[in-house]
Amino acid sequence: MSTFDIASILIASAAHDVDHPGTNNLFEIKTKSKLATLYNDLSVLENHHAATLFFILEDQQCNIFEKMEGQNFNQMRKYLLENILYTDMSKHFGFVGEIKNMPSREGFSP
Repeated sequence: MSTFDIASILIASAAHDVDHPGTNNLFEIKTKSKLATLYNDLSVLENHHAATLFFILEDQQCNIFEKMEGQNFNQMRKYLLENILYTDMSKHFGFVGEIKNMPSREGFSP
């Protein structure tokens, strides 16, 4: 793993529950909350955590990526979004299945 990859994982880990309301996705959906409406009932809290991270980064004092060039920032943003969205427990077993199948993929080397 590159330093870039490690940084994205560490930042996503720190942000994966930012501004958590203390509920879960099912609660948000069943109560027809504003968050559920905003994110169309799809990974509601994970999308909220990711969006909140990027809202925080809009503040100049918090923007740790201010000197990062366009393509690098786009790649970092993609990694952060993916890693935060991977924390949706309703998708957990699908992700675990993907990881377990990795050794059978062509070109895989541990």
